[in-house]
Amino acid sequence: MSTILIAENNRDFAYVIHWFFTNKGNKVFTSNKGEEVLELYESERPDIILLDISLDDNTNGIEVARRIRVKDKNTLIVFMSGENNSPTDVVEAFSMGGNYFVKKPVSLEELDALVQSALRVHVSVPTYNLGSIIFNVKERLLIENGRQEYLTEKETYVLKILAEYSNSIVDTITILENVWGNDDREESLRNCISSLRKKLEHSFVSIETIKGKGYRLCIPE
Repeated sequence: MSTILIAENNRDFAYVIHWFFTNKGNKVFTSNKGEEVLELYESERPDIILLDISLDDNTNGIEVARRIRVKDKNTLIVFMSGENNSPTDVVEAFSMGGNYFVKKPVSLEELDALVQSALRVHVSVPTYNLGSIIFNVKERLLIENGRQEYLTEKETYVLKILAEYSNSIVDTITILENVWGNDDREESLRNCISSLRKKLEHSFVSIETIKGKGYRLCIPE
């Protein structure tokens, strides 16, 4: 079973897609508003997003993708567009991190084939092995010898970036721009690092501060 988020401003089409994928055993969420799509993304962590470029508020599909890609490079995004959209929309959709582009009208069978194919070939890293700790990104969970520690959203994003470059220095600016979308939240980052250290204190994994540069996740060999 996959979790699918549908962002579509045509209510009839959205209803049909929702019904189709739900009947195939998927967990499906639907919205026609960009800000609500972002909220559903944060709360439900979908495997794939079917994203219309035109939505019914001031946050269009391009902006939705941009804001998601600031912090998440893995979730599949399939852009859907009507014939009235220009070639520049297609280019911008891919530049904002879209994985696929579908021109409407599209049959349910075609859409289903694309979704299934995309999910099969998509490679993501749902867990990291941090020494004796298993870090489950989707569940925001640290597991060590049966002990579980839950992370906040921001802690998860920060630790994921550090885990991708374990035992290497990650610049402060890189973390800030990927997690908060700007570079003026250093106090928030410091608080997040402090909290992560407490949650890692029972393990041999540590986060080192590299003065004037950034942070390094230290995992024993």
